[in-house]
Amino acid sequence: MPLDLPPLLAGILFAVAWVGHTCIWVALMNFLFGCPIPKLFLKSWRWVTAALLFSFPLLLLVAEARPVLAYLAVCLTFGGVVFPAITLYRRSRKLPAEVAITDTKSFDFWKTLGPPCLGDGTLRAATRLPGNDIYKFDITTMTVTLPNIPAAWDGLTLLLVSDTHFYGTPGRCWWDAVFDELAALPTPDVVLLGGDYVDTDAHIEWVAALFGRLKWNKAGFAILGNHDILHRPERVRDGLRAAGYEVLGNSWQEVTIRGEQCVVIGHEGPWFKPPPDLSDAPTGVFRLCLSHTPDNLYWGVRNGIDLMLGGHTHGGGVVFPVVGPIFTPSKFGRRFDLNAYKKDGTLMVLSRGLSGKEPVRFRCPPQAVRIVLRTGSPDAS
Repeated sequence: MPLDLPPLLAGILFAVAWVGHTCIWVALMNFLFGCPIPKLFLKSWRWVTAALLFSFPLLLLVAEARPVLAYLAVCLTFGGVVFPAITLYRRSRKLPAEVAITDTKSFDFWKTLGPPCLGDGTLRAATRLPGNDIYKFDITTMTVTLPNIPAAWDGLTLLLVSDTHFYGTPGRCWWDAVFDELAALPTPDVVLLGGDYVDTDAHIEWVAALFGRLKWNKAGFAILGNHDILHRPERVRDGLRAAGYEVLGNSWQEVTIRGEQCVVIGHEGPWFKPPPDLSDAPTGVFRLCLSHTPDNLYWGVRNGIDLMLGGHTHGGGVVFPVVGPIFTPSKFGRRFDLNAYKKDGTLMVLSRGLSGKEPVRFRCPPQAVRIVLRTGSPDAS
């Protein structure tokens, strides 16, 4: 540090400033990854961010310059005040009163299937890093209680599956095991797919083959995510339709479920445009929205969405003790790394998703979510 300080204090200040430096640049990266920016730029920016993070000590070589001193002061503020305050706040968060996790069934398919799980993806070696949860799988059941759920829907079940990122790793046998467990669940009334199905063109054929194994009592709906836009999205949509799903895109449909009218909306923005236009959609009925990114929550509030379902952030993917996740691809940084959020009249439920282009998960296993709707006051549930 530029000041003449005892070595121990100087070392502590240096570490705090480096944390603040990391916070600033990772926050910017999170924001950019939540925007409709070309992937080539984002991939390059990720390497730029890594270089900036590890080059922080070089700033000390020019620490007498006023702009550098000002920046170091900002870093100290972020590292010593902002980051701890946000971490404490995040640790205090709870699920909305409307949501209760009633059961989580966990699997570890590496233990039963072994090396065939590796598949042939280019990053398959990373899956064997100590502590990597990529071959685990959770089915989480949530009870959602809302006063505006029609009485006839009491007990209605939804299955949310998102972010499969098919690209070869995990291998097909792992996916077969996952979909075997999903198909063995009590048949849901509605299946909802949240996007990001593929990371190579060659794996588009898996879409119909795997998702076609899921059954429902009323309907299946699907949207696309930001990764799908890079891999022949119309072919991905065709695969979903071949599996029996209504592919919503950025549109809405009026649907009757158990004799009750509702509006089911798809939102693939900001990557697919324009956003849904609800100006002609019926009012006074339940509005269910399937959105790939949770960043659309505020759009949902403005448009009277009752229940929004999504994925995209993978729960952060890598979750550190105490601190939580660092990288979450959202304009709002780490805000949406929990299972559910409530904003005004809109409740949002998220899935951590099933995989990722980089098959690395720590303390954040892949997840599908089964939602059981209950009518009435959450306080009485």
